[in-house]
This record gives sequence, structure tokens and C-alpha cells, in this order.
Amino acid sequence: MNFLNPLLIRLGLIFEDPQDEACFAKHYVRNNIIWSQLFLLVGGLFYYCFFIYDRLIDPVNADTTHFIRGVVIAPAFALAAALLFFEWGQRHIEQVVMGIMLVGQCGLVAIYSILTLGFDYAALGFAVLYLGAAVMFQIRVKYLIIGALLMLISGIGGHLYTGNSRPGWVVINILAIFAAIGFGGVSSWVRERAARRQFETDKALAEARGRIDELLYSMLPTEIVKRIQNGETAIADSHGEVSIIFADLVGFTELARRISPSQLLTILNGLFSAFDREAERYGIDRIKTIGDAYMAIGGLQRGESARDHAENAARFAFAMLAIVQELVEKSGFPINIRIGIHIGPVVSGVIGVKRPAFDCWGEAVNMASRLESQAAPGTILISESSYWRLKPDFEIVPLEEVDLKGIGMTKVYKLNAVAV
Repeated sequence: MNFLNPLLIRLGLIFEDPQDEACFAKHYVRNNIIWSQLFLLVGGLFYYCFFIYDRLIDPVNADTTHFIRGVVIAPAFALAAALLFFEWGQRHIEQVVMGIMLVGQCGLVAIYSILTLGFDYAALGFAVLYLGAAVMFQIRVKYLIIGALLMLISGIGGHLYTGNSRPGWVVINILAIFAAIGFGGVSSWVRERAARRQFETDKALAEARGRIDELLYSMLPTEIVKRIQNGETAIADSHGEVSIIFADLVGFTELARRISPSQLLTILNGLFSAFDREAERYGIDRIKTIGDAYMAIGGLQRGESARDHAENAARFAFAMLAIVQELVEKSGFPINIRIGIHIGPVVSGVIGVKRPAFDCWGEAVNMASRLESQAAPGTILISESSYWRLKPDFEIVPLEEVDLKGIGMTKVYKLNAVAV
């Protein structure tokens, strides 16, 4: 069939991408297994019932053709229907249908050979068989083309070999076969073309929906996206305890004066993309970036314990330090990062309509921001609430109280490393 592919592509009856063609075949053909089984059973029944036709044509030989219809061909239709209960049959449904069509055609040739002047009456049987296959079964046109060729060859061959008709009937039978092929083929072609266009439309919609979902997941936490997709419009939540991480790049403003805007954007995008990957790894939600500052929160996802999100926030902070250090070693750029972590309650929600954004508010957010501003470059400064959560698993150094803007004198700690 490969030699027909260029023609089939031009006629819109095959996709150039083999993967698309395989997906379409599964959707177009295998989604109609039950209907195909029903049509096979009904087709076998009708094939058998035409023994009445045989008896009207030739009562003498009708018993023999009755046997062929009832004992050989009709059971073959039922067997084909049974095959479709199995994975192999479902995978090869088009071949099964075309195989039973060929069996039915050979049966007709045998029947008309037995009946006296049987081929004088063959046009009806040939036409019904092909039209039935083309109209009732949702199979691709390329298989119908094969079936049409086999049907034409067997019909003409049987006609000429037996000589079982009066002069001129071979032409009538050939015209009947061509008419059936024409009507059935056009019907199948129109149906398949429409199905292929629908498949392409559905694929494009799915890809667009995927891009939209990807954009939403890049802007909003996973739980929030799911709630929006479920129809929620006003999203606002209160969280009793979360881990807030604030990070700021030190020396980035000075670096911006020394390199081109495109270089600057490449560096910042690379850093924040790496931060995002680590955030996903540790179950941390990126909330927003403000210039060269980065805010993230752990514990927004339901079912996560306070100790878990606190530990994940700390490990995420160390990962951020490592990412910046790696960049400095590779590029030599004089930049660093300082980080503040606080654990406390926040209110979160989605604001905006045209450009919805997820954000968090509360004193805990301000606390984390102030801690970051007081941290030395290359260090992680944490609050007392963070200290008590992280103490069992990390090395933490108490520092002198510092005066945090808008908060006052506050006890702070330096997060040094994971405890051995």
C-alpha cells in the first residue's frame, strides 16, 4: 500500500505523520467495535436469507446453495464478529472486515456458478455486498480500494470461467460492480474526509488546551489551576502555617550596567528557570518574581505537614544557593543571592480578570521579606518559628537580634547546612 500513499495523501485519505495516522485509525475504526459486530451479525443473517432468492432462480440447485449460505458463509460472518471480542481482532478489524467481504464474494461466485444461469442474477448480490461493506462499516477507504479490486477480479473471473450466463450479462454485472464501488467509495471517502478534518480540529484544540494549561500551571499553583478548571471563580484561602521563601540576587543591578540586555535576560531566565525546576522537585510553589527577587511558598498543597514543607523549603533554599554558585563558577559574574525563610499564616488568592495572578498576603510574608533584606550575601536567614521546625534536621546558628523594618527587634538565625 506504500506506493499508493502519495495519492492517498493528496486525496486527504492518509496523514503524512505515521503517528497521526495510527491515532486516527484507532479513533476512527476501533471506537466502533460494537457496531461492527452488530453489522457482521446482521450481514450474515441477510446473506443467509437470500437463499429465498436462490430458490426463485433455480429450485433444483437451491438446496446446495442453501447449504453454502447457511453452513459456510453465515457462520463465517458470526466468527468474524466473535474475533472482534479479542485484542488481535480489534487491532486488525479492517483486515477482518475485508476478509469476510472476500469470503462473501467468493461464496456468491460459487453460488452463481451452481445456479442455472446464476450470473444472470449476480448484479444484485455483488452490489449489495460491496455497498453493505462500504456503508455499514467504518473502515478506511484504502482498505475498500483493495476490497473493490479483489471483488472485481473474483466476480469477472468467476463469470468468465463458468460461462454460467447468457451473452451480455458480464457487461451488466461489471457495470453493477462499478456502480456499487462508485457509490460506496464516494460515501466512504466523504465520511472519512470529514472524520479526518474533525480529528485535525480536535488535535489542534487539544494542543491549544495543553498550551493554555501549561501557561496556567506556570503562573498558578497546581491546586489553584485544578480549582479554576472545576469552575471556581472567587478563590481565597486562609493557611494556618506555610513556609515563605524570599530570595534576592545581590550584585545583579551592577551587572546590568556591564552587559547587554539580551545577556542579562538570558542569565535571569536561566536562573529563575532552574529555581522553578528545583521548586517543583521539592513541592514548592513559585508565587512571583519582582525584578531580580523571587518569592515561593511551601505548604499550600493540601495534606502536606508543617515539618515536611519547612524541610522542603530549607532544601530548596540550599538548591538556590548552589545554582547561583554554579553560575558564578562558570561565568565569573560577581553575583550572589540572599534568602529569608519564615513560617507562619497567610491569606492566598487569585486577583485580576484579564491577567489573573496568584498572591499571598499577611505579616508572615512581610517577615520573610525583611529577613531576606537582612541576610548576608550567600546566606539563609530564618525566623524563630522556622528555627523550631528545622532544628532537628539542620545546623542552625543563633544570631543577635536585628531591627526589622515595621516589625522591630527580632530574634533571627542563620541556616547553615543539613545536619549530619
